[in-house]
Amino acid sequence: MLRTRFVSFAAKTVCLLWIYATVTVSGLPNRRTSEDVRISTTEAAKLLHRYGYLNPTSSQRQGNPIPDSRYPFGRNPHPESLELPSDELYQAIKAFQLYFSLPVTGQLDVETKRLLARPRCGNPDNVGGDRQTRSSKMLMSPLHGESLSRRKRYLIGDDKMHWSKKKVTWQIRSYPTHSLNRSRTHVVFQHAFNKWARVADLDFEEEKNYNRDADIVIQFGSRRHGDSIAFDGPGGVLAHAFYPVPEPVYSLAGDAHFDDDETWSDGPRQDHRNLLSVAVHELGHSMGLGHSDVPTSVMFPYYLSKWSQVELDRDDINGMQRIYGAPRPGKVLPPEPSLPDIPPPPAPTTASPDKRPLFDYCNITIDAIIEIRGLELYVFKGPMQWRVTWSKTVSTWVSYQFRDGPAKISYYWNVLPASVDHVDAAIERRDSLIYIFMDGRFWLLQDNKNMVKGFPNQGLPLTYLGLPQHLKKVDTVFRWDANKEIYIFAGEYYWLLNPAAGRYGKVIGAPDYPRLIQHTWRGIPTPVTAAFTTLNGETFFFIGSDYYVFDNIAMKARRGYPKPARLGILGCTDP
Repeated sequence: MLRTRFVSFAAKTVCLLWIYATVTVSGLPNRRTSEDVRISTTEAAKLLHRYGYLNPTSSQRQGNPIPDSRYPFGRNPHPESLELPSDELYQAIKAFQLYFSLPVTGQLDVETKRLLARPRCGNPDNVGGDRQTRSSKMLMSPLHGESLSRRKRYLIGDDKMHWSKKKVTWQIRSYPTHSLNRSRTHVVFQHAFNKWARVADLDFEEEKNYNRDADIVIQFGSRRHGDSIAFDGPGGVLAHAFYPVPEPVYSLAGDAHFDDDETWSDGPRQDHRNLLSVAVHELGHSMGLGHSDVPTSVMFPYYLSKWSQVELDRDDINGMQRIYGAPRPGKVLPPEPSLPDIPPPPAPTTASPDKRPLFDYCNITIDAIIEIRGLELYVFKGPMQWRVTWSKTVSTWVSYQFRDGPAKISYYWNVLPASVDHVDAAIERRDSLIYIFMDGRFWLLQDNKNMVKGFPNQGLPLTYLGLPQHLKKVDTVFRWDANKEIYIFAGEYYWLLNPAAGRYGKVIGAPDYPRLIQHTWRGIPTPVTAAFTTLNGETFFFIGSDYYVFDNIAMKARRGYPKPARLGILGCTDP
């Protein structure tokens, strides 16, 4: 049943865009020499936005268009889309400089450009005011060799994003195809898990049965590897990980992905990537930790390719113990075999079924989308439906991953009569009841297996909701984030639905409604095929093979749209 399968959460993705680095902590140059840092104002704005120092929403309130600046599917803004006022850029540069203890000038000086261009994690930094609190303890910054105040401010990704149990299982599903063999890769991760287990009241147990699910799934993949945050080949993105959630659900929560195009190593080879260093960082995110601004922390944003023993900083320990508490006395850890004595994990006896059968998701139009429990999306096309899980980052990006499908609507929504061969619109109410619309009728469900008590199996005509008798079908229904109300679109008109009115809900009628779509939802063509509100509060409108994003502040479609619908929700990227 839906009620038992879905958990209300927003799984926060930690998209780690680690950039290529081949030197030790003391150097940290980019591919260019430190004397040859060329970064334009536009490039700097793009990086400052990516790292969380520019707020697109505030720019929009000031009337400064930033087309495409809030990518809800794990993509970065096009540099030319960042049209920012000088004052906002000035403040962003100051915040960046303050965060990393650079001279606070508000200008793109040499030190600031050098730091912006250096290898680092692409995940946004926390730039809240309390992060700027300093203590009197001093240390040497590995970034520029200067003494700076140590800020004891680890970041917890979200108070809700943690494991609610004390034993977490893990499993390596795929291994590097070159450099490190299976056994040595396995040992690296056992060491990485033990480092966190030593300092927190949390146990990690390897799930050796490949036919069972594990809490943390570790995979090595290249390019498009199963989620919508593609790797980019050697020398670019190293890895990304996902925050956990309190309840076990089918999602990417807690998983960690590593770029198989990188050359990984467990020893001091400067032309290879340090797997242990990156793994400890990634698993910190898998436990719920965000970035720390303490340079000696393993959760520090910049990739420090140190080959000395990877050790947790007191800041890392404090953050982990804040979430899970200190380790219990007498805790026993799994052994850490010396390389390469440990045998590889047993191969599965049967091949794991592909939960995403071949289906051209990226080149179709859709009929309807429904968000369920804030966890996943149901996408409908004709008699078929499929599910898409989504995860939000600590910034504004969202990753989509196909969960399964396609399957017949009747296979999953078996409470509906056989006559329901397509879905025009659907939405979940705040009380978790679900409206399904087809042609001139609607159904109200408790979940996918149960109708609301007393609701007729054959559905009810739209007139029961107060819609006009001549209306043949509903085009779409969605909840607008600005006021959390449900709106019904049909043709050129729209209505506000009050779910609490009447027995099954009622639209607000004359003289207030219906209203013309074009008068309120400016720039959105009609008829609308489908609509839904993203985790970021943005409203996506699908019209045939295109989609639009609605600006809730300016009350009109955003500049730069329409775009191909496949980029809006289907988890696809440009060819």
